Amino acid sequence: MGLMLPPEFPRAKEISCSGELLHVHSFLHSIIKTPKGDASLMSLLYGHVVRPWEGRIDPVKLVTSLTAGLISGILTIVMVTAFSALIFSGPLSGFISHGISFILFGAFVIGVVTALTSSYAGTVARPHEIPAAILALIASIIAGKMPPSGSGHDVYITVVFIIIVTSISTGLFFLVLGFFKAGNLIRFIPYPVMGGFLAGTGYLLIKGAFGVMTEKTLTIANIFYMTHPDVLIKWAPGLILSVILFLVLRWRNHYLVMPAWLLFSVGLFYLVFFIGNTPLSGIRAQGWLIGPFQQGQLQHPLSLSAISRIDIAEAVSQVSRVGTILIISCMSLLLNASGLEFIVREDIDLNRELRSVGLANLLAGMGGGTVGFHSLSLSALGYTMGAKSRLIGLVSAALCGSILFFGSSLLSYFPKPVMGAVLLFLGLSFLYQWLYETWFKLPAIDCVLILIILVVIAVFGFLQGVGVGMLVAVMIFVFRYSHVKVVKHALTGTNYHSNVDRPAGQQRIISEKGGEIYIMKLQGFIFFGTANDLFEQVKKRANDGALPPLRFLVLDFQFVNGVDSSTTNSFIKMKLNAESRGYVLIFTHLSTRLSMQLKRRGFDLERTGHFATFPDLDRGMEWCEDQILEVEKATPAVQDRALAEQLRDFFPPPDGVDRFLGYLERKKAPGGYTLIQQGDPPHSLYFLESGQVTVQLRNEYSQSIRLRTMGPGTVVGELGLYLRTNSAASVITEKESVFYRLTAEALKNIEEKEPEIAAAFHKYMAQRLGQRLLYTNQSLQAMMD
Repeated sequence: MGLMLPPEFPRAKEISCSGELLHVHSFLHSIIKTPKGDASLMSLLYGHVVRPWEGRIDPVKLVTSLTAGLISGILTIVMVTAFSALIFSGPLSGFISHGISFILFGAFVIGVVTALTSSYAGTVARPHEIPAAILALIASIIAGKMPPSGSGHDVYITVVFIIIVTSISTGLFFLVLGFFKAGNLIRFIPYPVMGGFLAGTGYLLIKGAFGVMTEKTLTIANIFYMTHPDVLIKWAPGLILSVILFLVLRWRNHYLVMPAWLLFSVGLFYLVFFIGNTPLSGIRAQGWLIGPFQQGQLQHPLSLSAISRIDIAEAVSQVSRVGTILIISCMSLLLNASGLEFIVREDIDLNRELRSVGLANLLAGMGGGTVGFHSLSLSALGYTMGAKSRLIGLVSAALCGSILFFGSSLLSYFPKPVMGAVLLFLGLSFLYQWLYETWFKLPAIDCVLILIILVVIAVFGFLQGVGVGMLVAVMIFVFRYSHVKVVKHALTGTNYHSNVDRPAGQQRIISEKGGEIYIMKLQGFIFFGTANDLFEQVKKRANDGALPPLRFLVLDFQFVNGVDSSTTNSFIKMKLNAESRGYVLIFTHLSTRLSMQLKRRGFDLERTGHFATFPDLDRGMEWCEDQILEVEKATPAVQDRALAEQLRDFFPPPDGVDRFLGYLERKKAPGGYTLIQQGDPPHSLYFLESGQVTVQLRNEYSQSIRLRTMGPGTVVGELGLYLRTNSAASVITEKESVFYRLTAEALKNIEEKEPEIAAAFHKYMAQRLGQRLLYTNQSLQAMMD
């Protein structure tokens, strides 16, 4: 169903509506182009989106969406106030009103843009606690470097500048990832490292909460100061309230718990002072409230005159922490979006979410807003209440905007203990999730890593925690990967053969001597640890006197992703070991990239008496088998036998084989002759008396793949003849060949006229097919062991 905009929007396209889903890009474009420059965004949204649908919207869903939006907006405002107090604390506490104004503006912009552009209609986005905690750390570091005679205003300007740069950088980072559909790359950061960062964020939130409530930083040095009665009374109520909220939500996670807790906490706060007959001025004078704030004043966070006062050197020194915000925010966004997918049972386009939130942060950053993205709990709120509407996010953002423009003075009555309790609750939640719950979900070594990162962040700082976390994660990865078997399958020539179909005599010889061929199918990335382990396995096989003497060692690289520089040394030692022990080292399936890497690192790939390379394992095995047959003098004797001699043991004497050959048609074909064409209907099978043929498959990319190569004494085309199916592959002669053709009609004549000969023929074919199946089963079993 479509809704057309009025004529005053000449470049507007149709806004299609499916329920309440709006394609808003052209709509926003048309707003920019409208000649009614004095029309506000809200009035345009009402006049051209809401009004045309009046009387056709489900009242129940509308009320539910409005309710969910109001609850989300109230909680967002509380969070914004708490984050502002967290960042602008200590020497910056005099600027908290400006901070609330900027972050409220960011909440409004992020909420509106994300609600309109997210792939899920019920998405609610807000400024997030993780970047806020790190920004608070940055602000405290900059404020701590301020000399006693320094200006707090200069620190404020530098902090606001860093907030702007962080939000804009995060927005651009998200946009680039979303545009190139590279959002999943961020998932390569180890999960326990992410958990350590978030646990550290919880610590920073708890530490900041004490700073908000007491205006003193919580450190080991002033731990006894915090227990002084005059200070204890400042933070103890907040701690109690946060624990109550935490326990209630653990007991019953209902969407009304948080609003009810806020109402209870604020009401209890004022009730206590009312009973004590303390006037509002006295409450404010004792430092229990934030503010007072001036109402309705919105200005740009940095004026032109203030830009010259930015401490650029100090801002540059915080680049690594800003980079941490980018990475952790991206991971948190993807985790929240993935979690929302699970809750609402609906696919969410992660790359679209990156673009959506990227644009939102880019715009919010221009007004001083902090980094924000999806709130999992608030986005799931509407779904839990039975509504999925963009109206939820828009109402939440509108409430933030109304407080920003018309009701900022109301925030000056918000109690500091309640604000600190919100931060304490968030910090406790992070620590509970990543220090307690993970013990039941992750391996112990991952949990220890999380704890190490948290301790380092608490003792030495956030950047040190990030560095140690990444270093330990790399060490754990190397340790774990070194225990991953680089040998995917270890086989021998007894249970793994080439795709050359040979006569029974040759097959018997290969099976008897196949233990002299040792095959190692490699996998993964081979580095110094796994390469040395591989060399030790090779030496063990070469020196094992209980096994047949090693003549051929085949290393197959089909499933190898890459090798590091130290791997070359192990391969050189293998080549030297092959020369000293008298076996041939063979590399198969070496990609062009791997070949170039080995050559650049000094490994010679030229064939010698003890080293060879082949394009694939099949060709390598064929060469090894030919070498064995040549030594055993098996090849010429078999090739000289006529077909009658090859079949005589399978047909009844004295003339059974001659009677059978009377039904066959003898032909000679040059090399390159097609006996069977892929896709042809079944008509004949062929006995190969001399020469060689190859069965090859042409895939959908028009590439020819060798399935089998067959020599004298073999049969082709039997499956098509028996199953009456079109040929699955082509059969082509490799060189001049002599073959005997048995047509379907001739086989029918044998079955009708000479059933004894027909039975002998079927027995012969059953034996050949059974033998082929036996070899296949042996190969599969060897790869499964």
